Amino acid sequence: MLGVWRLQLLREVGRRGTIRAAAEALSITPSAVSQQLRILEAEAGVALLQPDGRRISLTEAGQMLVRHADAITAAIDAAEADLAASRAQITGTLRIAAFPTAARAILPGVIAQLGQDHPRLTVTLRDLETAESLAALRLDEVDLALVDVYDEATWIVEPAIELLEVGSDPLYLAAPGEASIGDRPTQLASLAKTPWIMDTEGSNIRGAVVRACARAGFEPQVRAACRDYSVIIALVEAGLGVAILPGLALQDRQIRARITHLTPPMTRRVLIAVKPGRRSHPAIAATLAALRGRHPAPQNREE
Repeated sequence: MLGVWRLQLLREVGRRGTIRAAAEALSITPSAVSQQLRILEAEAGVALLQPDGRRISLTEAGQMLVRHADAITAAIDAAEADLAASRAQITGTLRIAAFPTAARAILPGVIAQLGQDHPRLTVTLRDLETAESLAALRLDEVDLALVDVYDEATWIVEPAIELLEVGSDPLYLAAPGEASIGDRPTQLASLAKTPWIMDTEGSNIRGAVVRACARAGFEPQVRAACRDYSVIIALVEAGLGVAILPGLALQDRQIRARITHLTPPMTRRVLIAVKPGRRSHPAIAATLAALRGRHPAPQNREE
């Protein structure tokens, strides 16, 4: 009879490409993984793994077994959710991943609320970019993830992951100068000859800004690129350029720059990513309710 644990080992090796990477993810030794996979191949009666350069890939039979392993894992998730729902209290550990601005501006309050409402529930948080969070969710390293999308080019298509709406986070222009209550929205096209401070290449927000500038008829002149919004804001405050920033990055900060809306307006969507089989788990359901009860858009910006 095929062992569920060995099927999960096979799935991890197939996802990660090496015995060592799978062993590290599962906190066991590579020799233990190899031994269990040899037993699984003997049980199956066919080869399940094959060399692929310096990596290992699944044979057709291995791919077929992994599809069954995914279905078995989903059934186990559903069983755990039903079992947890039968308990009088929400207990255990809930693992959350979130993109950095959400980890800073949204999750502290949510985790504190969960601690008050469910004192026997332990919540852990990982600060990950959206792509990293989705990878961790696929590999069962986290139970749910807070992710963001900016436009059609950044939309998430994951058949095994359900996306639930939390809210929207408007994007603002940060420019050198003093803030003014009477400031009108800034035309994006008017910034064609202005130096820009942007996130690093490959980031979702940078791609969305570059595409928005292209629609406005120009290519932005990038003067500096950095991942840390605190650095981006400091460079704008020093008069070195303009930047487009999410509202969450500006929340609860003292900004010595002019912050205005954009024309055309830009926004990002904040979503919860979760595997469908886990959505009904009481700890996850409580977290979804807490997240949806906290609108992510900052309330301290002048309209």
